[in-house]
Amino acid sequence: MAEKNLDLKQALGQLEETLETYMVKKTPFSIPKNWKELIVQFVPYLTILRIIVSVPAVFAVLGLGALVSPFTAFLGPRYAPSYSFNYVLSMVALAVVIVLAAMAVPGLFKREEKAWRFLFYASLVNVVSGFLGGDWVGMIIGILLSWYVLFQVKEYYR
Repeated sequence: MAEKNLDLKQALGQLEETLETYMVKKTPFSIPKNWKELIVQFVPYLTILRIIVSVPAVFAVLGLGALVSPFTAFLGPRYAPSYSFNYVLSMVALAVVIVLAAMAVPGLFKREEKAWRFLFYASLVNVVSGFLGGDWVGMIIGILLSWYVLFQVKEYYR
């Protein structure tokens, strides 16, 4: 078991190094320093806002899903399972992202690297969710923008 955890840590480390290479070192342009500072100052507040907006949304969508779920049978045998799978997957992913964001908030104010990592892990959960859910174009565009900003400001978190 410890060996698998080590492999996962190594894989995440390699992914992080690769992304840093392409999102910071090889990018043709970077965010100006004063903008980076502004982003770092506002990220904790934006993260709190995201949590505040997302938690009620999860409960609302769960209620809406319970209301709509009996009617998924009318989608036909081909679409009903994929609808259910995508629905459950998106709710689980959103819950994990909310937890990771909440864990990051205290460290974001202190500019700790572990807080930056929590945001990075949340972005990875979004990648998996988008890929499995079939929203590849939205996932690719969203994650590239997210990673670009995230890696541009990484130097501020130590």
